[in-house]
Amino acid sequence: MVKTVNKERLMANFFLPILLVVGFAIWKVLDHFTLPNTFSILLIILTALSGILWCYHRFVVNPKRSRQITRIEQRTGKTLSAEEKQKVEPVSEGSEFVASIFPVLAFVLILRSFVFEPFQIPSGSMEPTLRIGDFLVVEKYAYGIKDPVFQNTLIETGKPQRGDVIVFKAPPQPNVDYIKRIVAIGGDRIRYNELDRKITLVYGENGKPCSENCEVKEFSYSEPVENKEFQFIIGQNPDGSLMYGPSPLETTESGDVEHKIHWYPEPISEGYRYKDYSTQDNYITEWTVPENQYFVMGDNRNNSEDSRFWGFVPEKNIVGKATYIWLSLDKKQNEWPTGIRSERIFQKIQ
Repeated sequence: MVKTVNKERLMANFFLPILLVVGFAIWKVLDHFTLPNTFSILLIILTALSGILWCYHRFVVNPKRSRQITRIEQRTGKTLSAEEKQKVEPVSEGSEFVASIFPVLAFVLILRSFVFEPFQIPSGSMEPTLRIGDFLVVEKYAYGIKDPVFQNTLIETGKPQRGDVIVFKAPPQPNVDYIKRIVAIGGDRIRYNELDRKITLVYGENGKPCSENCEVKEFSYSEPVENKEFQFIIGQNPDGSLMYGPSPLETTESGDVEHKIHWYPEPISEGYRYKDYSTQDNYITEWTVPENQYFVMGDNRNNSEDSRFWGFVPEKNIVGKATYIWLSLDKKQNEWPTGIRSERIFQKIQ
């Protein structure tokens, strides 16, 4: 009997460490297979386990403990202290802890899956609109209520629009979230001139390419001005530190929305790397966007891996719309923060 009790106590003491080890192992397995929504899967598993334990404690353990306490008090004729009550039908602290966080986990799961998701800017591909160290609010419901694992749309709430800044599962790395700006939607034809780096858009009709009387928009640009607050990353030094090049030229691009972009001081010919284009003539490349897919680009045009290089973004890959900056740390890539950019906090993303 004593051995059985000691064994139960030993298992109780190791319940939480074992749970953490198992959770870490599951995460590494999912990460190895580069599955999308790994965090969501882990959160669902943990919430389900916590919910089972919560129900077990609430509807089985606690009523049993109450009955036992009542019997003991009736038999002894005295009221048990809080410490004595804890010794009646004891359960492991780890099990109690996991059960106790079920309401919190359920709230986080619902909030993160269907309402908002935080996102941190990891690189300079969206400068100057978004900077390294910016923390964003991503509206999950902006383009539909989706299931958190397979991303199938359950309830339609809207469609992505040209000019929206979106977070999405990267087609070349579905387990990684990217953030870019939508330039063209299904049916649109986008022309990009590498010499003057300007965009021309031929609007599609109901997701299909336009064939006659097409609406054409040539994006306009303000006079480029050097922005010395930023520098292009051109490589890595032998010690692992980043190697910086010249400062970018900043201009305001006016298309479906108006926003600032960065250009390299001189045009860079990268057409040989482009993918999925419908035509390519000298320095002008044209893409025709398939229905329910999107052509995205970074605002830092010469420092962004985007649809030009790896293709279109399927609607199913879209996580949500980036709407606000809720925190901005003053930092550079691969460096520790040195402060807070208070002027960027609660800034709406345009």
